[in-house]
Amino acid sequence: MGEFYAYKYSTSHWFFPKIIITILIILGLAIIILKIVHRIKSKKPLIGNGKKFFVENYDKVKLFGSVLLLVLYILALEWIGFLAASLIFIFLFNVLFSGIKWKSLIISATISVASVMFIWLIFGVLFHITLP
Repeated sequence: MGEFYAYKYSTSHWFFPKIIITILIILGLAIIILKIVHRIKSKKPLIGNGKKFFVENYDKVKLFGSVLLLVLYILALEWIGFLAASLIFIFLFNVLFSGIKWKSLIISATISVASVMFIWLIFGVLFHITLP
């Protein structure tokens, strides 16, 4: 029984993501159910409403660049850790969306450092939650 309540610092960062994922699944299911009920009440078809998934002339570079950066970020977390991976990829996401100009590069670097340090201080230092 003592093992059930034992606190392991090395795995404490697994606690909050499980709660968040559970909440997101419940909210997602609630949204889907409400949409289905609304469509049934308004006598609209459940599937196929004539709308397109993407708007015309969407920015393919930003869409696929974001997906690629997200996948690489997840892989980099394992290789180089939270702080380094987050600094690099927050900077790259900012550059992807703001462009490559000296002023935007400086702002992107500042945002990267400030946000990662803030997250590390709040979760790692204040709440003692290990970061991946």
